[in-house]
Amino acid sequence: MNKKIFLYMILICAVLGFGLFSYFSSKIQQASARAEGTLGGDFSIDIAGGEFNLKDYRGQVVILYFGYTSCPDVCPTALAFTGNILKKLPAQAAKQIQPVFISVDPERDTLKNLNKYGHYFHPKLISGTANKDILDKLVKQYGAYYSFSKQQNSAMGYSVDHTSRLYLIDKSGQLADTVSHADIQQDLARKLLLLTN
Repeated sequence: MNKKIFLYMILICAVLGFGLFSYFSSKIQQASARAEGTLGGDFSIDIAGGEFNLKDYRGQVVILYFGYTSCPDVCPTALAFTGNILKKLPAQAAKQIQPVFISVDPERDTLKNLNKYGHYFHPKLISGTANKDILDKLVKQYGAYYSFSKQQNSAMGYSVDHTSRLYLIDKSGQLADTVSHADIQQDLARKLLLLTN
């Protein structure tokens, strides 16, 4: 009995250690890339009725979020928090902001469904996706990540692990800041007001 508990404790410590290592490695990589000015940049994705090109939104602040519509928790809460904050901002600031949701699950997320999903959270939210090669490049470009994991006891058969972070792109098209999922409610409004003034 004691041996089993000991082995479980070692397993839990190993999993937690790996998780912390991955988290801090990602943070260090992002900080290093940000310091070198290498994160961010222009991109294009497919949306219902056409294409979204970041370069067409110069003069606006773009909020970028990576996720997928079948996400059970972090995507809907992050988008709901963001939508509510946008609705409470002064009108002058809100009209300068364009939220964008990019699905990393193009096999399952059709452009029509993405459009409907995005508008549920905010009427201005543009939602789209791209093929895997473009998504892989785009995710790397912004210092994000995603990966698929099989789940045999799930109705969908798999889930998607992904970054839950908002990427704030300034009016010149440069990545200006990020907001972690845990900090959306306390930091997003203040950071958006600074970027829109």
